[in-house]
Amino acid sequence: MTILDDLLSELRKTKGPILSSEVAAKVGVTNEVLAGMISVLVAKGKLIGAEPQSIDEVFACSGGACGSTCVGLEECPFIVDVPDSYALVVGSVDGTSTREP
Repeated sequence: MTILDDLLSELRKTKGPILSSEVAAKVGVTNEVLAGMISVLVAKGKLIGAEPQSIDEVFACSGGACGSTCVGLEECPFIVDVPDSYALVVGSVDGTSTREP
């Protein structure tokens, strides 16, 4: 069993979202190594990028919602940078791939 198999095993055990730092600790690697492992699993089709759920208020802002005090979307302190998220790809009974949240 490889360390990538260990990572996939941990992800299968996880029910719901988990922080990358928690996964790294469980597998026994650094965050940087985990990022590389995730890239490999994405390339192999074992993980896919998941679209983050949007916050309606963020999309309502046109970059000028604060009037003359608006600093713009790039510097707005009210908009957070959502980290990348991934979904585990699992095989279904008929052999096709499905996404596991």
